[in-house]
Amino acid sequence: MKNLDHRDPNKTLEYIKKLQNEVETNAFEIDRREDIKVHFRVDESIGPAMFKPDPLVPGGYKANSLTLQAMRPNLFVLGESTQDLSTSYNCACGKELDIQFWKLCPFCARTISL
Repeated sequence: MKNLDHRDPNKTLEYIKKLQNEVETNAFEIDRREDIKVHFRVDESIGPAMFKPDPLVPGGYKANSLTLQAMRPNLFVLGESTQDLSTSYNCACGKELDIQFWKLCPFCARTISL
């Protein structure tokens, strides 16, 4: 799945459904989708690409403003792991990122270009 475009979770879902149709068996129960919302709050004292639990919002997290701007608004996860959709990207700033989570580099704000 290294050639899959992780910028659009709907395309990822379509790809998985296509694979399931090809083998005529369901590897995942796609139709039993669960949406989870996580609340984030800005805290500039937190380093780039890092998150800390928010003591004021149960289940929420704090992160710096660049990290929040760089995050993808929707993540697509199958099962208990994110490893299946992992795609490494080396940013020009020298940091290695997993593009399934980021639309910008959370360290330097460069656009991720594939």
